Amino acid sequence: MARTLSHGSYLIEAMKILFQHGLINPRGGNGSIRISEHEILTTPSGLPKYMLTPSDLVRYNIIDNTYTGPHKPSIEVQTHAKIYKVKPNARAVLHAHPPLTIALVDQGFIDWWKTDLVETEFSVGDVYLAKPAPPGTPELANNVGSCVEKGAKIVIVPRHGVFAWDNTVWGALDAIMALEYTARYFIITRMLRKLK
Repeated sequence: MARTLSHGSYLIEAMKILFQHGLINPRGGNGSIRISEHEILTTPSGLPKYMLTPSDLVRYNIIDNTYTGPHKPSIEVQTHAKIYKVKPNARAVLHAHPPLTIALVDQGFIDWWKTDLVETEFSVGDVYLAKPAPPGTPELANNVGSCVEKGAKIVIVPRHGVFAWDNTVWGALDAIMALEYTARYFIITRMLRKLK
């Protein structure tokens, strides 16, 4: 039980970091960690992420979709469950709304993340674009899961956000932050070229 709580503390800290860096709004975004073959701890629906405590986390079974805890699970829990099903080695999934990443994709910029930046090489991994679907739907879960099954470390959903998985919550956090850093680098370099 103590191990579960410590992992829950890591998840909560990662969500607070995403909020502090402007990658989620107070009630937006979500995260989860695997605590057994078929169970995860996930952030609850609707609560401000910067105020979460380990006792707020929801225990969710990815096979029968049952849950226990004081709150409802995140609206995106089906997508998290799908990622864990197609990637048995996944131990953490984070979902964020990085504004520059989403803006570039929504404006039609493709493959901007393919750079020689160290951050991209070591932190981002393979990036896929998923077909958009309404949040919290089985369709979105299947679209994202299909990308992960094909090899994606991060999946960008246009006009929505990103999902990242890893064997630790810190790896998933690093991937999201590195991707947003790469988006910022791409925008700045294009602006500077125009100034020359």
